[in-house]
Amino acid sequence: MQAAARYFSAQKGLDILHCCVLDLIQEMVEAIKEAAYTAFRASLMRRDALFIDNIWLLHRRPQTACEVFSLFESFAGKGGLVMIASDLPLSQLSKWSMDAHPTRFIKGVSF
Repeated sequence: MQAAARYFSAQKGLDILHCCVLDLIQEMVEAIKEAAYTAFRASLMRRDALFIDNIWLLHRRPQTACEVFSLFESFAGKGGLVMIASDLPLSQLSKWSMDAHPTRFIKGVSF
């Protein structure tokens, strides 16, 4: 994931946020606490791509996963690239992510 983020940033000139999903959640929570969620969301939407590691950490947090994936869907809807990495196979992620929004993983590759 880190190599892909470097490549797309350096070779393609993309503005990428590359972080662990827990860091993204922490930023979201802080923004909510400070009544700055709109500004937080706007700052993400200005980027070209989100490269989020360790998405599997949401495995036992279905409500949080729903919020994070809602953000990803909005980002992808505006034409942004969302790349996620997980230590769980797609079949296990689907239990808490694809059931609610089955279109999330239609475009993509699992390896």
